Amino acid sequence: LHDRNISHLDLKPQNILLSAPENPQLKLADFGFAQYMSPWDEKHVLRGSPLYMAPEMVCRQQYDARVDLWSVGVILY
Repeated sequence: LHDRNISHLDLKPQNILLSAPENPQLKLADFGFAQYMSPWDEKHVLRGSPLYMAPEMVCRQQYDARVDLWSVGVILY
């Protein structure tokens, strides 16, 4: 997604699906908050699920596509 400048903005366990056990693949669901973000684009709109939001989103500061990485870190923790 990020290679295409798209941020999911609502990554959480409920939006990560696992396909069939014989050939497991991770798939993302619920692109309702997904947004095109160019590399120099910064947003400040509050989107997503509070438990998985990056601090800059919660504080309504400017953020970029890296907020998805924060969400992944929270999920893995």
